[in-house]
Amino acid sequence: MTTYKGSAARQRLNNVLANHLIQDFAANGAEVVAKLRKDKPVEYMKMVNALLEQQAASEAAQAPTYNVVERRIVYPPAHPDS
Repeated sequence: MTTYKGSAARQRLNNVLANHLIQDFAANGAEVVAKLRKDKPVEYMKMVNALLEQQAASEAAQAPTYNVVERRIVYPPAHPDS
């Protein structure tokens, strides 16, 4: 058995897990999602919501940041004697 230590090891473990999940989803994903939607609609919607929030956060992180400076010319009020 391999012993994992440190952040590099955690990253390797995360990669291995991600690869297994990708393979499992490729083989069974559509069927499992359909079953989840049918049998547990609340859990299905939680999953959809989590994915939408993740997508929105990703898009927000990639969006450019602008610093807006408002410029106005302010004229003094007209003198009543003019």
